[in-house]
Amino acid sequence: MMNLKQIRLQRGLRMEVLAYKAGVSTRAIYMLERYGLPPKRRETLEKIARVLGVEPDDLLPDQPTENDRWGAVQ
Repeated sequence: MMNLKQIRLQRGLRMEVLAYKAGVSTRAIYMLERYGLPPKRRETLEKIARVLGVEPDDLLPDQPTENDRWGAVQ
């Protein structure tokens, strides 16, 4: 799965341009890209996804499974 930064760069958008087109703050995009922290409001995520042409859930980081967190059981 691609993350927000990969999708944004693939579409040739600077963070500021994406924020402007989506009508959201640059900080919301930065926090999602850098730390995987979704915006407080789902609507913000939906606006970003709409501009990028993806589903909102595609922008969220994958949740680690128990095996990812602690290593596979041998």
